[in-house]
Amino acid sequence: MNGIKNAIKTLHPAYFAFVMSTGIISIASNMLGFTPVAKGLFYINIAAYVIILALQILRVIMYWSAQYADISNPKLSLVYFTMVAGTNVVGAQFVNVINCPCMAKGLWFFGIFLWVVITLSAFSLLFLKNEQRIEGTIHGGWLIATVGTQSVAVLGALLSSKFTGTSNFILFSSLVWWMIGAFLYVVIITLIMYRLIFFKVGPEGLVPPYWINMGAVAITTLAGAVISINIPKIGGPFLELGGFVKGFSVLFWSFGTWWIPLLVIIGIWKYVYNRTPYKYSPLYWGLVFPLGMYTACTQKLSEALGIGYISNISKGFIYVAYIAWLIVFVTMIRSFVKTSPAKQ
Repeated sequence: MNGIKNAIKTLHPAYFAFVMSTGIISIASNMLGFTPVAKGLFYINIAAYVIILALQILRVIMYWSAQYADISNPKLSLVYFTMVAGTNVVGAQFVNVINCPCMAKGLWFFGIFLWVVITLSAFSLLFLKNEQRIEGTIHGGWLIATVGTQSVAVLGALLSSKFTGTSNFILFSSLVWWMIGAFLYVVIITLIMYRLIFFKVGPEGLVPPYWINMGAVAITTLAGAVISINIPKIGGPFLELGGFVKGFSVLFWSFGTWWIPLLVIIGIWKYVYNRTPYKYSPLYWGLVFPLGMYTACTQKLSEALGIGYISNISKGFIYVAYIAWLIVFVTMIRSFVKTSPAKQ
């Protein structure tokens, strides 16, 4: 019992990144025709989402002071957008993997609720209470704010044609969230680049969530691609925006692609040159998610633009995502076994 209470009290918000990673790799697998893998990961993700969400709710009820301390911590506050992204990624699985839009609608509304609560609380506390300097505060995980916002845009666009009588409004709302997420990325990535260039960062400071530098533009690309695909279905005033959305989607995809070799070089510098040992942390799901998201966004962008050859990138990249997911999943299970009460 004490072990369960401790797990609730110390629950890290990054565990929702497991849901995000598993969900997007499931969706990407379904896009590429790996249906059994997609459905297997779907059922794993449903169980994980229910368990982690239940633990999070219990933490709010039982350990509010610890919860408030985390949401007030500038290093952790924006990481809570993983709850928003995880909820909407599960909703997108219900649409893409098993074609159940009714459940997806419920998850979308819940995701919007979480987005409003976390946006208002996290940013208000940052504005009013943060006294830390930029070099000790900001990291790649801040871009989860963009990921959470874009996840609302993606699921809303996927569901827009499913809302009878309000499809126009739902697609417009998704377009608004897409714009907000894109603007958040521009602001936060500017600060991150400033941090990386002008302040020395040691190997221990280059945590896995820096891969969100790429993952955030990947989900922005996915949102734009899904919106542009659904514009002809809804029609009306959105038809004139189709070219604009596609153009900016290519811009975001290009910048996300630019990040990949740089992040690989940083990883080699950390783990090979500086010989930093790999030790499981829930933060490593922040590395897996961008790999799955880049696979999915490239495939969907190929569909939106009618350019088949870029889908070949997804057909190879999915295996990189599988390998990363397996490594982190196995080490996560081993970590749980080692720290279980039976082992103590």
